[in-house]
Amino acid sequence: MDYRTLGNSDLRVSRLAFGCWGITSDFHWGERDEQASVDAIEAALDAGVNFFDTAEVYGDGRSEELLGRVLSRRRDQVVIASKIHPRSMRPDQVAEACERSLRRLNTDYLDLLQTHWTDPQVPIAETWEALLKLKEQGKVRHVGVCNAGTSDLADVCALQAPVSNQLPYNLLWRAIEDAILPACRERNISVLAYSPLMHGLLADKYRSAAEVPDGRARSRHFSGTRPLARHGEPGCEEETFAALDRIRAIAREAGRPMADLALNWVAAQPGVDCVIVGVANAAQLAENVRFLERGRESDLREALTRATDDLRRALGPNPDMWQTASESRYR
Repeated sequence: MDYRTLGNSDLRVSRLAFGCWGITSDFHWGERDEQASVDAIEAALDAGVNFFDTAEVYGDGRSEELLGRVLSRRRDQVVIASKIHPRSMRPDQVAEACERSLRRLNTDYLDLLQTHWTDPQVPIAETWEALLKLKEQGKVRHVGVCNAGTSDLADVCALQAPVSNQLPYNLLWRAIEDAILPACRERNISVLAYSPLMHGLLADKYRSAAEVPDGRARSRHFSGTRPLARHGEPGCEEETFAALDRIRAIAREAGRPMADLALNWVAAQPGVDCVIVGVANAAQLAENVRFLERGRESDLREALTRATDDLRRALGPNPDMWQTASESRYR
């Protein structure tokens, strides 16, 4: 397993992070088998994965609770990251949210506490000062942001730079390349790339938009008429599945699974120090670890980038995967 140091911190984390959104059942992932999730976490530990990313909002706290039960015996061997609920961004709420996460995770400190989404009613600098206070108290080792745009990054860096910015990034979603990714590289802020397989699209699970469950068809790739979509845009379904066809052809010619190429493409991007992957079972975990241990051929990487250029242009520069530009939560 390859390891990286996040930003200017002392956090040494595995290149592959275990994404804990889907270890419990919810509207997005559907029903999940708890024992399968436990087995996957144990398999990750055995494979050298030491970085586990969760959040208060995942399963209404159940993700943190399950993770806490499994990792409590090996707390000193792992890096645990969690996130503050978007409705808990005021300074007094930040401290309360941290205490809730500590209780559920059965630990007295968090290695990394992150903002999840910004609250338009709360300046992020106020939230950041509260997070830095938790760091001073020893309840949090390091602080980071998620889904932070260039303006928010500038505001927090005026106080103290975050060690990381967790962002959606994959072959089908490249909006951060315009401004956010360069800003993170310039400030030595590690990018933690989430949704690297775009909810299964890049794992070759679906051949058409109609096959994608509503819970996974909420992004701006899909029509805003889908029941759970919030953006109201026409979507880019034709461009999305045309790009998938091109990626599939490249994978077929290379004799490698689409997920293999997709994960390695993200991991090879400058500024990306960690790829956060969600898995449903131990077999998926082992497969993803094996993919990331393979070489990253530059010719395939360039071909994959070209294969998705049309989709990138169609989606435009708005970095919010779920909302229109006028309602974007990125600042």
